[in-house]
Amino acid sequence: MNITDPLRRHARERPDAIAVIRPRGSPLSWREFDRAIDVVARRLLAAGIRAGDIVVLAIVWPYRLLLLELALARIGAAGATPGVPAETVAATVVDVARDGLPLPRTIVVDGGWFDTPASGADAPPLAPDADGSAVAIVCPSSGTTAAPKHIAISHDRMAARVAAANRGIPLPPAPRQICIPGASSGFGFLSILRVLWSGGTIVTAVTAGEIVAAIDAHRVNRLVMMPFWVDRIVAALPERGGPLASLEQVEFGGACLPSHLRDVAQRRLGGALHSVYGATEGGFIATGPMSALDAEAGEVGRLIDGIELEAVDATGVPLPRGVDGMLRVRGAGFVDAYLADAEASSETFRDGWVRTADQGSVAPDGTVTVAGRVGDMINVGGYKMSPGRVERILLSLDGIDDAAAFGVPDARGITRLCAVVVSRVAVDLAAVDAMFRRMSPILAPSVVMQVGAVPRNEAGKIVRRELVSMVAASGALLAPG
Repeated sequence: MNITDPLRRHARERPDAIAVIRPRGSPLSWREFDRAIDVVARRLLAAGIRAGDIVVLAIVWPYRLLLLELALARIGAAGATPGVPAETVAATVVDVARDGLPLPRTIVVDGGWFDTPASGADAPPLAPDADGSAVAIVCPSSGTTAAPKHIAISHDRMAARVAAANRGIPLPPAPRQICIPGASSGFGFLSILRVLWSGGTIVTAVTAGEIVAAIDAHRVNRLVMMPFWVDRIVAALPERGGPLASLEQVEFGGACLPSHLRDVAQRRLGGALHSVYGATEGGFIATGPMSALDAEAGEVGRLIDGIELEAVDATGVPLPRGVDGMLRVRGAGFVDAYLADAEASSETFRDGWVRTADQGSVAPDGTVTVAGRVGDMINVGGYKMSPGRVERILLSLDGIDDAAAFGVPDARGITRLCAVVVSRVAVDLAAVDAMFRRMSPILAPSVVMQVGAVPRNEAGKIVRRELVSMVAASGALLAPG
């Protein structure tokens, strides 16, 4: 099978239905969208791209990026992000001049590359490559604690991911979706693909203002986003505006949605709020309505049918349900190695399981709780703590919009608990310290720094290594008390 097969079917069966709506340009019907994929695919073939090639896509515009990814998949090649191991790259496609990219062969594309001929002037439909085991796309891991690893996902495994996602969160009838995560990310591409497979409509928008306007103008009923986008979307709403009447589903992935943001999202955005816990190595793992989850306890969803997840101890022995350990997972959509990285693969993929590096548990009823990343756990004086516990306390304070906790070694090599907060007002650090001392002294940060933004990757996950560098290099740290 080929991941573009369902798109071709919609082009034949529902040619005039709308497939894609862009901020600029007229809406594209399924017939037009399928023809556009073919046009780009033929241009890639003419440029020397062949089945089995991995092609880096350094593309600014979201629609063009998606079109290139689907065109590559149709001919049996695969799109990848900059940073993929250079020895695996056959070519790089760019739309603007860039430095520092692996460039064995550079293909420069402009607007004309994406123009389709008038109806009747183009060639017959291009037959998709039918090798389901071929790589369809290469997506990066989160890269929150180390350099991102790269996951080569086959057509067959992507189909299994779509099926699992649909079991976890069924799509509404006639979905019209805006997906904020980009199509180069595992979460973003999967979220877009399953709506396209259903025959729904993808609406592209980039800025918060464009997103709010597009939801209203095109009656968008489904929004996929990361938690840190809530404040951005709300800020783009008219004062006291919301909820958005057309929204039926708002799906959050990449990180847990703190309770204060959940309340804001429910009041100002509307729709049913859903949590997604997943991994780029395999797709959706657990999902659930946020109204049924205890976010403060770290609940992220109910295990999806067909996905196996268990907590294990340090030696890999499975633990009883409800007992915390390192989570490992397996399922039909999961890969069994990273691209061109044998060392990282040997650490993550063992005995048919994928080690997630998450600390957590699975309850008897299948509810999944995540305490934090194993690599993020902070050892302060022999006491290991999850940064999430500190962050939840900080986020409970009025005026704090975002927060992150992490460990930084001092001049003596002793780990100190540090935190950064984002607020539109000056933070009373003495009050913060007093609250921690009252609630749980062991969780009181030694250093708190007020910053403009918490560094996050495209999936919304905190990039803690950047925070460590930021605090270590700062000569103006703010210390509580």
